[in-house]
Amino acid sequence: MRAAFFFVMCFPILLLSSCEFHQLTDEKKQVTKEKKMETEFDNFKAEQNLLENIQPIEAEENTFQNITGWFHETAVLYIKNLEDRSEVICHDLQSGKDELFFQTKHPIIQTVPNDRRTIFLIHSSPETNQAILTFVNTEGEELFHWEINAFELQYTWNPYNENELMVTAFAEDWSYKTYLLDLKEKKVVDSPYQIPFFQWTDEDRITYVKWNNDEPELSAPLYEANLMKHHEKKIADHVIGNGNFSSIVMYLQENQQEKGFGQYVFINSSSKKVLSTFRVPLASDYSQWIFPYYDFNAQNQQFYTFVPVAKSQDGSFELQRFNLITKKKETIFKNVTNDPILISPSGHYALYGPRLEKIMDLSKEKIQEIVK
Repeated sequence: MRAAFFFVMCFPILLLSSCEFHQLTDEKKQVTKEKKMETEFDNFKAEQNLLENIQPIEAEENTFQNITGWFHETAVLYIKNLEDRSEVICHDLQSGKDELFFQTKHPIIQTVPNDRRTIFLIHSSPETNQAILTFVNTEGEELFHWEINAFELQYTWNPYNENELMVTAFAEDWSYKTYLLDLKEKKVVDSPYQIPFFQWTDEDRITYVKWNNDEPELSAPLYEANLMKHHEKKIADHVIGNGNFSSIVMYLQENQQEKGFGQYVFINSSSKKVLSTFRVPLASDYSQWIFPYYDFNAQNQQFYTFVPVAKSQDGSFELQRFNLITKKKETIFKNVTNDPILISPSGHYALYGPRLEKIMDLSKEKIQEIVK
């Protein structure tokens, strides 16, 4: 009876404690959620007002090399070359504050983050035919280091595996070899497919345009290859260029029935079902079609690219935005040049220019220099 009485007396206490625990847990979750929303709103507000209060990079022309991309919503990374060293600087566009991110005694060529911006590739070159790839985290701390004899490098991060990328090393005669790097295991192996330029479609598959190296072509077939099964299949014909995003394969295709025109095609990377297309005039560069610069904002499913103005005598372009969900196409800027472009993480702004030295406000149609 005493045991039963003890249980009956304790049961309400246990029940009360359990209720209080769940209440506290729910309250904690709510506070965390509110803090997260508050942070996101602050970031959104900060980026919304970015162009009105922008603090430019102050660097001498002989030391500033180029901006390499976004570090987060309101900060960019740029390369600074000094007499005795090269530096990667993180510049806050709101406060104007510069922070050293990485430095080396060798000239830095480029800095490229993985899709999640958790690891940064830093390419430096001690000599003409020597390359060093250093991989660092968001604090600039080294994770992996690889040296190779190469005249030039092409690197492509795997968006489905943040620790993996493929690197193509070119010799001076443009012969090449492609490697697969696993940063988690800290190992480098020869790629199963020796292809210089490609795009990932999932963790083990890539797409590439199969050009005929023996004679010039305006377009060529687009293939998909499985790295594990050593199997490939054709996806499309008459392709000028290819660029893939999360679960989407994009390619610019030459129109065989309408000379001087083509279409951007977006297909599902798994099913290969066509999701969207839009027609564009093509621009030529001597003996080939130009594959214009582009970028994709996954959050808003918006594709940005430079479209040549039909029958233009000065070779001008328009920056156009195409929404894959609504199928709406709109012109953001007119009379601009076809130069590199990188959309900001939330999609409100874009870095633009040969050295990404300008910033575009994609809602107010405003372009501003960010290097003083």
